[in-house]
Amino acid sequence: MSALAHIGHGIEKKLITAIVSSGHGSKLLEIIENRPGVLSVTHHHARGTGSRRMRPGKAFWSEKDVMMVLVEAPQADEVFQLLFDAGGIGEPHQGIIFMEAVRRGHPMMPFAT
Repeated sequence: MSALAHIGHGIEKKLITAIVSSGHGSKLLEIIENRPGVLSVTHHHARGTGSRRMRPGKAFWSEKDVMMVLVEAPQADEVFQLLFDAGGIGEPHQGIIFMEAVRRGHPMMPFAT
């Protein structure tokens, strides 16, 4: 059994995923990383193209920040609302956020060098 196995047992958890405008992810990370109930926060940059905005012979690149937050269920709604408000997700074209229950999860830990 891993040293982190305690994260996966006996705690009801939710995974919040937020896809926000490029550059907003690091700001949101700082806001929630030390909140009560937050077990893990992952933030990365993503980009790609979409067929809706493409024109013949031209590609449109879209860049976003993706956050995944593993949080204890009792605090999940509060963290969700905080991300929604701080990320401006209620405004048009600012992003999307969703939440789902998870059965088991481990915090992201960097490798020691």
